[in-house]
Amino acid sequence: MRHLLATALLLAIAFPATAQTALQAGAPVPTLNLKDQHDKPATIPTGTRQIIFAADNAGASLVTAYLDAQKPTWLKDTQRVYLADIHKMPSLITAMFALPKLREKPYTIVLGREASDLAMFPRQTECVSVIPIQDGKLGSATIACTAEALKAATTP
Repeated sequence: MRHLLATALLLAIAFPATAQTALQAGAPVPTLNLKDQHDKPATIPTGTRQIIFAADNAGASLVTAYLDAQKPTWLKDTQRVYLADIHKMPSLITAMFALPKLREKPYTIVLGREASDLAMFPRQTECVSVIPIQDGKLGSATIACTAEALKAATTP
């Protein structure tokens, strides 16, 4: 029993609780103070109707293909925000390859560069979370794992 308690204490010290509680439907829109791909301050503006969130490269590729097929102002015109979690990407790859490519995009991508930045958003590997917002509150997330599902989730 003492060995078990000692192990638990060591784990708690070695791996402190840094994960945030996952957002649930009905929660207020979180306040984010992040930066976009141009290193400009970025938030979820008041009046946003939907959050499109990619937690990994496969999800980001799905979103990029979809957004590249829209007019450049589509996110802004439809009151949507695109969040991308890039914290797992090695910093050298981010600086040399990813950011220059992202800066070519005509739309804003709000970037989570630290593990805790976007940890509260629902996610599924290789998919995109599409979260509606109404009256400053989050709705239930739709998980889109295909281009067709993403289109359906973002169709007005």
